[in-house]
Amino acid sequence: MARIPYPELAALDDKVRARVEELPPLNILRLLSHAQANFLPFLAFGSSILTAQELDGRLRELAILRVAHLTGANYEWTQHVPIAIQCGASEAEVAAIPAGAASPVFGDLEKKVLAFTDELTQSVRVSDATFQALAALLPPRQLVELVLATSFYGLAARVMEVFQIELEPTAGTYSLESLQPKKD
Repeated sequence: MARIPYPELAALDDKVRARVEELPPLNILRLLSHAQANFLPFLAFGSSILTAQELDGRLRELAILRVAHLTGANYEWTQHVPIAIQCGASEAEVAAIPAGAASPVFGDLEKKVLAFTDELTQSVRVSDATFQALAALLPPRQLVELVLATSFYGLAARVMEVFQIELEPTAGTYSLESLQPKKD
């Protein structure tokens, strides 16, 4: 049970309520709808990370899973494993996330992304050596997108953990497409 109750739909602003009704019944989204002034921009930003970035989706999802592991966010982990697989991560790569950059499963680029994610998540700052190693492989746009994705999911992990959001019965069954608003 979450630490605070999920809001009643009737208590939400019309725009927020309409958007909640369009989305899959994810407990994280239900809880975030309490923050009505922030809810729609939060969704738009999260959606842009998942659908509009130039950064390879597989690299993004490996970074998100690493954030989930480092923060202990089981909800985030459970929801993103199938998305990572959909984006091209292998079962072996998912299983190797706890070992991070030390795992021989990952290639050079993935190891650098995971090391970058570790430093960003744990220290906020990224060392010059780690930054330069990844900057040699990714263009500036993708570096910025990686920081945005990692930071966004670090924020989401903190919300999940602070409020102890529980997994819904459908957890871990969503694809990128199923997370998009319903089309009439």
